[in-house]
Amino acid sequence: MDTVDTLIFAGWLLPVAPENIALTQYGVAIANQRIVAVEPNETLAANYQAEQLFDLRDHIVLPGLINAHGHAAMTLLRGAGEDLSLQAWLNQTIWPLEAEHMDAEAVALGTQLAIAEMLATGTTTFSDMYYFPEAIASEAKAAGMRCQITFPIIQFATAWSQDADDALHKGLALHDAYRHDELIRVALGPHSAYTLTQKDLERVAMYANELNLGVQIHMHENAQEVAGAHQQIGRSWLALLRDIGLLSPQLQAVHMTQLTSEEIDWIAQSDTRIVHCPTSNMKLASGTCPVATLRQHGITVGLGTDGGASNNTLDMFAEMRHGALLAKLAQANPEHGRAKDQIKMATLDGAKTIGMESEVGSLEVGKAADICCVRTNRFASQPMHDAFAALVHGGAGCGVDHVFVNGTCVLRDGTLKRIDKDALLARTQRWWQSRFD
Repeated sequence: MDTVDTLIFAGWLLPVAPENIALTQYGVAIANQRIVAVEPNETLAANYQAEQLFDLRDHIVLPGLINAHGHAAMTLLRGAGEDLSLQAWLNQTIWPLEAEHMDAEAVALGTQLAIAEMLATGTTTFSDMYYFPEAIASEAKAAGMRCQITFPIIQFATAWSQDADDALHKGLALHDAYRHDELIRVALGPHSAYTLTQKDLERVAMYANELNLGVQIHMHENAQEVAGAHQQIGRSWLALLRDIGLLSPQLQAVHMTQLTSEEIDWIAQSDTRIVHCPTSNMKLASGTCPVATLRQHGITVGLGTDGGASNNTLDMFAEMRHGALLAKLAQANPEHGRAKDQIKMATLDGAKTIGMESEVGSLEVGKAADICCVRTNRFASQPMHDAFAALVHGGAGCGVDHVFVNGTCVLRDGTLKRIDKDALLARTQRWWQSRFD
């Protein structure tokens, strides 16, 4: 018998690739942080002995979820600025609060709170865009979580940078510091086309090409933003990005609720990736990303929660449910928003969106062992007619009790292994009381 580090026996296993199906009584063998076998439980038991055995035959096991867009530290602003439109929410509430309260210490605390919430609900990889990205990288590394950090580039002064030049200087230094890290990837994060000059965006395109970096940007978030573009530059922001060469597989365009047929063609031809944030878009009444049309054009669409202040949770299972229901409503067709498609968007398509599909997003031999395990012995999961539906529509975030990142168990029996839950909640409460109470 071969010796491996870990064996996981599952009741249902959703590999996502090479086929997006539910396998019964299958499991996974892990060695040296990688998946080395995906086979029936009986076969694994006969062929391998393991240092750790997880008998989870009352669980659904699937790839770790990928939150393709968010602002982790904004968990500290959860509930602030409720019931406002996007522009009012940003200008009247969020940006003033950030200027007053979100220093490096607060970003570290808010990020740890977000990481704890994400790991506890099955997310193993997150993409983040926020001030003090050095603190975000440090917290993710300490928690053993995989992330893409898109350092924020904006033309006006923030608590972290004086202008776009300063942001690029600091962000590229961060990229150099984590260039060879197995968990942390650094990418470019221009906040939006309307908060940068064309010259700034051209520099982003130059660095993306020279350094082969991903670029994540808020784009066409609502109708007011697009109307502003036509007033300011006589064309859409997406047309500007096309004209300066930013549309490419490296671009991760977030929100995209306002798109013409011609713009969808540009996206498809350039293989630009999209991040759909259904809950945030509904909460801010920003509009609806035309996911069905994008997917029909072969465009990759991942899922993101956005920040804790505009969602207000970071539970990707809840995000999948909202995405599924919104798709059915938007298309007036219950055949859209299929549960298995939502699972793929939250795993392999999310990985592809942020350029990590060769490492994560599916349970395949050779990939990193990023795995989420969900209990089925819950009221909302029984009876088990459809494992995909049980996850997407059955409140599965509450049933996550084991999570692995890079082969390491970071959540075991519902307990975070690297984060002290009680101490974190106490620190969060003290921070809030010191600033707001």
